[in-house]
Amino acid sequence: MYSTELPISDAPMDRGATPGSPASNTYQLFLALYHRGELSLGDYRKRLGFSAYHWSILVFDTKHHRYHAYDVTDGSSPDPMIRRDLNPDFQWTYRVKNNVHPESCDSLLIRMAIGEVSDGIGPETIKMLLQSVQLPVKSAYPPQNCVNWIRAVLHKLRFHGYARDLHSIEMTIDRALAYADLRMSDPDNSVALVDHLGNEMLQTSCLK
Repeated sequence: MYSTELPISDAPMDRGATPGSPASNTYQLFLALYHRGELSLGDYRKRLGFSAYHWSILVFDTKHHRYHAYDVTDGSSPDPMIRRDLNPDFQWTYRVKNNVHPESCDSLLIRMAIGEVSDGIGPETIKMLLQSVQLPVKSAYPPQNCVNWIRAVLHKLRFHGYARDLHSIEMTIDRALAYADLRMSDPDNSVALVDHLGNEMLQTSCLK
């Protein structure tokens, strides 16, 4: 398994605000978990562990009320124009989606707030930073998946000061997993938006 402690040299440099520049947007960072249908239930959940769910990073633009999503996938990538799968060998690829709407995504289970950035650090910076994180290795043993990538991402975000309150990456991942399990077992009586300690957040608290 590759190391999650990644060097600073492969990441874009922080861009601080210049004197006299207007106040920049604030962006909130979230760890998001999505169910995978029957793979997130019963014996599949027990056997797959963390990978019973899909994991991603969401960046929320508090000024324009829109999200950007970052994850890795080894799924098919059909191109409707040429009618061909762009990932026939199911290799791991980095994926970026802009202007997504988490509230309308039926598979989204939880969003856990993990940090906040501003002063010129926005979606493009996060995009480049996460792109520099090594993709899961297809032939690795034990098998690697999107959770390995997320673990490395959280270490890197914390290293750069974008998730400085995450004192324990493993505890954060375990807590997110536990809340996803709660959402699967009792969606009507469990929360979908929490902070990094697992405390419930109101939707309006993300709309500064």
